[in-house]
Amino acid sequence: MRNLVVASVFGFSALCATSVSAEYMDPSVEKKLVKVCAAIKSDSRVRLHMAIKRSGIKPRELAKGLVCNGHDPVTYAALNNANKTGVLMAKKLNVDYQELLAKL
Repeated sequence: MRNLVVASVFGFSALCATSVSAEYMDPSVEKKLVKVCAAIKSDSRVRLHMAIKRSGIKPRELAKGLVCNGHDPVTYAALNNANKTGVLMAKKLNVDYQELLAKL
């Protein structure tokens, strides 16, 4: 029984430690990601391409993990009437952009 309690405490502390480290983000990376969100909202494919390139993160990874104002990049583009950049990000995620628009 004691071993179970000790294992539970170590498991819980490991979960807490990983969640704390996930909250920190390097300020320079954060600025680059904010610029990607701004480029998505601008509806300029060229501006988006350059922002992604400058971020140093692969477009597919960026499309899966980026959150702009609480939304994924494709939904964020759709909510801001940025159809060109929304279609581009949808292609990176293999998502049907028109189907997503119908759900909104």
